[in-house]
Amino acid sequence: MGLISSLYKKKKMPLVMGILNVTPDSFYAKSRKESAFSALEAALEMESSGADIIDIGAESTRPGFTPVEAEEEIKRIIPAIEEIRKHTKLPISVDTRKGSVAKAALDAGADIVNDISAGTYDFSILEIVKNYKCDIILMHSQEKALYSDVVSEVKGYLVSRAEAFVEAGIPKERITLDPGLGFGKDTEHNLLLMRNMEQLVKLGYPVLIGCSRKRFIGAVTGADVEGRLAGTLAVNAFAAVHGAAVLRVHDVRETSDIVKMLFALGDIEVRR
Repeated sequence: MGLISSLYKKKKMPLVMGILNVTPDSFYAKSRKESAFSALEAALEMESSGADIIDIGAESTRPGFTPVEAEEEIKRIIPAIEEIRKHTKLPISVDTRKGSVAKAALDAGADIVNDISAGTYDFSILEIVKNYKCDIILMHSQEKALYSDVVSEVKGYLVSRAEAFVEAGIPKERITLDPGLGFGKDTEHNLLLMRNMEQLVKLGYPVLIGCSRKRFIGAVTGADVEGRLAGTLAVNAFAAVHGAAVLRVHDVRETSDIVKMLFALGDIEVRR
């Protein structure tokens, strides 16, 4: 069984993945950590707040982001991973689309590769994931919000990418799917994906939902990024009872608390 699958089965409620960015330009300023020491402090705070996984990225993928060369990405991320690995046994996910960065991160102590391109930016990631026997998170992303049927198109894309990894020798149980909220989707697309996320869950892979403080929440609530916590918690609560295995968030303690309370109030019949 894959790492995410086994942790989710053991916990019996969604895993909370804390977002940690060793970048100067991620869209949510409070997630930015520009030194290994500040990254370590943030990771340990997330752990004490209830995080199950730490997700570390060194290239912002906000709308209009400036790409980072692999060498710079490695320079930013490896010291942080090495320092965090010295102080915690929590699984570490590396948020990258580049094979060389993924390999360096796995060598430094990471456990999971989180690829926003689902292995289409750098095909070497397939072989790296196979060789390291690690989990892979595959996300849907496209440049323009143009769809005939966003739910079926996102689902079809993720199935095809998962099948490519399985054909490359990666066991299905090590693959997690992410619909990529906000990545080439407008507000209605994001809402439709959430309303129909059971269709993804029924595919038999763990599903990750990453809605934290994103623009579509602001479009619905009228709040800027600093004021989107309540809206984010609402989406994550919805995701939790509709079968999400992982919630990727900036606000670990608040998310952990809502998940604990949801499942403490009674046996949640997760909709799958």
